[in-house]
Amino acid sequence: MKILIPLLSVCLLAACSNRPVTSGISVEQHANYQQQLKVNNHKLGKKLAITDVKTRQTNQLTDIVVTLSSKYKKSQYLQYQFTWFDKDGFVIKGNHSPWQALTLFGFANVQLPALAPTSDAVTFSLAVREVSTKAQEFED
Repeated sequence: MKILIPLLSVCLLAACSNRPVTSGISVEQHANYQQQLKVNNHKLGKKLAITDVKTRQTNQLTDIVVTLSSKYKKSQYLQYQFTWFDKDGFVIKGNHSPWQALTLFGFANVQLPALAPTSDAVTFSLAVREVSTKAQEFED
């Protein structure tokens, strides 16, 4: 009985754990998802957050879905791009995805999928930048 109570306590604590089950990119690597988010200005950085990262292996490539969340009440007109890194933290050459347009509505979440370009890719960053909504005028 003396052993049973501590054992049950450990099992109960393990069952209450909120750690997601993933493959590929380790959970510990994403304890702070904000490290993966790169923005072009401080003001935009306060309006966005990566709130979840799901990974799996597909044909020996890391397949991810990143949940980008708005912490701002108005719609944001953005572009995003993934960059992949090898196990030593070096950028994998020629792996930049093209910039993708994104409208992120106030306080909304959006899932952004990406597939690693090679099996050497072990982690990523997500670059996000604002897109001007004002018409640009050209002078003669």
